[in-house]
Amino acid sequence: MRTTHDTTPLVLFGGTFDPVHRAHISAARSVSRVLGDAPVHLLPNAVPPHRPQPLAGGEQRLAMLELACADHPCLIPDDWELKQSGPSYSLLTLQHYREQIGNRPLVFMIGADSFASLHHWHRWQDYADLCHLAVVPRPDSPLATDKVLATFPETAPDSLMRHANGLRLMLQGPFLDVSATAIRQALAEKGDCPALEPAVVAHIHRHHLYNVAKSPSPESDTRPHER
Repeated sequence: MRTTHDTTPLVLFGGTFDPVHRAHISAARSVSRVLGDAPVHLLPNAVPPHRPQPLAGGEQRLAMLELACADHPCLIPDDWELKQSGPSYSLLTLQHYREQIGNRPLVFMIGADSFASLHHWHRWQDYADLCHLAVVPRPDSPLATDKVLATFPETAPDSLMRHANGLRLMLQGPFLDVSATAIRQALAEKGDCPALEPAVVAHIHRHHLYNVAKSPSPESDTRPHER
């Protein structure tokens, strides 16, 4: 584990974002706040190696991310993985950004369900030499293996920011409790979903994504939303 004098973390949040929803944004903002308003790069996968391929193309998913992040300066849509060939292995992304930022803290943000299955990921043992983990709770997620827990000892945010890699931050909330499958089904059936920002819904209608019928975009919801 390397110590560092530059304590400003860079947070990486990868996923299909098919589509990006409110729980993604809420979780990313929470991790940013806990780590002193650290920048969070949201990276849509090009070819996710462990799950079905996205229904929307990379350009459309990036565009939806840009809309969802527009009012949050700490959230930065990032197309680095979309520009790479082959499977979007997180290891390659971590190696790239570690080279970019030197000895600063690098934080890889994942849901508790992904953390529980981390021992199945490509060369997961190498992650501890590259980054910290920020684990966001998800309902009914199983526990990670003892080996994974031991590889990334749990710590507090101030301790994590004094080191470049190798520690684990367990967030108490918000929960990543939104199903992208359910969102896509709601869009196909109703043309709308409350888990999405109005600007994202409008984009989906404009480009007829997720089997949404060719109809005018729904009016923007002007009611206040919890963030």
